[in-house]
Amino acid sequence: MNKIKTESKIGKINRTFIKDEAYNLLSQKIIRGDLRPCQRLRVKELSDELGISRTPVREALLQLESEGLVLTKANRWTIVAPINPKEALNIYPIIYSLEELALEEAFDKIGPKEISKLREINDRIKYLHDKSDQLGIIKKDNEFHNYITNLSGNEEIGPILQKLKRRVERMELYFFENSESNFTTYIEHLKIIESLEEGKLEKSKKALVRNWTSTIETIINLSKEINIEDNEISN
Repeated sequence: MNKIKTESKIGKINRTFIKDEAYNLLSQKIIRGDLRPCQRLRVKELSDELGISRTPVREALLQLESEGLVLTKANRWTIVAPINPKEALNIYPIIYSLEELALEEAFDKIGPKEISKLREINDRIKYLHDKSDQLGIIKKDNEFHNYITNLSGNEEIGPILQKLKRRVERMELYFFENSESNFTTYIEHLKIIESLEEGKLEKSKKALVRNWTSTIETIINLSKEINIEDNEISN
């Protein structure tokens, strides 16, 4: 029997890696506010800054556009998407509904070891809050929720949540860093943990949902206090 030789497409794989790296770098700059809402994005300038060709930059921008972090008007401009607090009313309910499902599926797997891990993550959140490290808080908050989601064993939920949370992470960082509003994540997580320790699923789910709805309320309230100029495209 003749063996069919297959060729290794090293070039294509390398190009994919470059696109992914460009995507990661640009998304981080957008989320952290280094690239401001409504700032114009020029492919040539970005490719020069990143030291790569224009093709992976274009591919990265297309992916960011599909996630709602970039807006494009054909043959005219590409900009960082404006901060839109109303998105919270659409995105967060999807997030907490999926996390409710994950909690249901993970509930029987949560014992003393898992509770201890959740407490460890939450204690770190309190430490970061005392240090006013908002980005660190958001990342640990995601770790807390992702830990429960991963315990569910449902491999479909995580990727969906990751994409949605990437969009709201920018919003959370923007509003909480521009306000002295009390960040209640630590206390709300404690209520989730205590409900899990009591072995009460419905109470745990309610505490989980309350954690997210509290964030929605804070963002909407802060949006009324902070002036967001989202109608002008930066040069």
